[in-house]
Amino acid sequence: MLTQISNEPIEVVKLVNGGYGLGYYNNKPLFIPKTVPGDYVDVVLTRRKKYYSFAKVIRYIKKSSFRQVDSCNHANDCGGCQFQDINYANQLTLKQDCLHDTITHDAPFLLPYLKPIVPCKTIQYHRNKMEFAFYQSENLTLGLKEQLNPTNVIPVSQCLLMSETSNHILNFTRNFFEKSQLSVWDSRKQTGCLSHLMIRHSKAFDTYMVNILASSYEPIFSDYALSLYQQFPQIKSINLLKFINKKGTPSSTSCHYLHGDRYIFETINNLTFRISPLSFFQTNSLQVGILYEIVKESCALKPGQTLLDLYCGTGTIGQYVSQGKYNLVGIDEISEAIEDAKENARFNNIENVTYFSGRVKNILKFNSFSPDCIIIDPPRSGMVPKALKRVCELNCKQLVYVSCNPVSLIRDLKLLTEYGYQVTTFTPVDMFPHTYHLECVVSLSLS
Repeated sequence: MLTQISNEPIEVVKLVNGGYGLGYYNNKPLFIPKTVPGDYVDVVLTRRKKYYSFAKVIRYIKKSSFRQVDSCNHANDCGGCQFQDINYANQLTLKQDCLHDTITHDAPFLLPYLKPIVPCKTIQYHRNKMEFAFYQSENLTLGLKEQLNPTNVIPVSQCLLMSETSNHILNFTRNFFEKSQLSVWDSRKQTGCLSHLMIRHSKAFDTYMVNILASSYEPIFSDYALSLYQQFPQIKSINLLKFINKKGTPSSTSCHYLHGDRYIFETINNLTFRISPLSFFQTNSLQVGILYEIVKESCALKPGQTLLDLYCGTGTIGQYVSQGKYNLVGIDEISEAIEDAKENARFNNIENVTYFSGRVKNILKFNSFSPDCIIIDPPRSGMVPKALKRVCELNCKQLVYVSCNPVSLIRDLKLLTEYGYQVTTFTPVDMFPHTYHLECVVSLSLS
């Protein structure tokens, strides 16, 4: 049983990367989720390290002046948000301070280039994609994972991040599978079936895609798809994403179409993009146009020059920047995303486009490119060393690095500066209200 570590409440002094409040116990750092500067809390230790520990709040003795009325029923436990009870202006202050602190600690040479956060205009029902985990306790349920404890799922009936209809889809799905005999996937034991419910929402067309992630196909999935479509006609695509996830072997996922179309569509300002079940698409459709405008302004290109779009996904950034004015080359390792990118280029009448399917480091190794500007938008983990090295070997004069993870971003920026690149602007954009996450756009030029 976890026990309280101190008779005196812990004061949270600042917010640090990862969304943790920082306090001190016995002069050692204590990282506490669901806290912000000014909170005084009683806690229990959840993980002890040599030089620091993690803890969990058991009660708030005094709440920070940042906090106001909480509008979410699940905010105290759910890991989907951290700041639902903090007004948006204060959220931006906390996030700016956190990013400034991270850069000060890890890469102070970036501070002169850091700009204020570009705020989000819509702060509720802004997401276009959510994944809810199936969980088996006394009954099967669906919810979001607890921060710092991903094995524990918090049941959720109403989420303020996506849309009201998505909440109805969530509750319908929970009720449907509660009556089934299907088991829940256990990644440790490698047994069970149901893993996640993924809902995607086109904000432009108000249509939905629903994906069930499971380890096997079961006949009941077809019954679910039919019942779901009859209840929610705005759902245009229902799919099973069947995964193979065995220890010691690479994981893989295949798509099986259950009902409706194979795609939904979304717009970013003047362009329309096709989204398939496995494709990556920025999760905030209402803010992504602002993000891409910043990227576009960072690419100082002349008509006829070449833009290289790395980790291009469905082609959105490159096509938005190019608009047919430049020669566009895109690379992504997800073949379905590359097919979407090709179709999106045709749909938007964007010519002079070439796409490669494969890992960035391999495509760069076995092909010759002479880009005038490179956009880099990698996964949260950042670039692998070989990919970064091969980008630098292209000697491109302009790089624009887009990242949602300051830690991997700073790591890669340090390496790029060692190759002779110099940061010119560092612009954070809030794509994720109520969370500690930020998207960052960094422009670099070759010295």
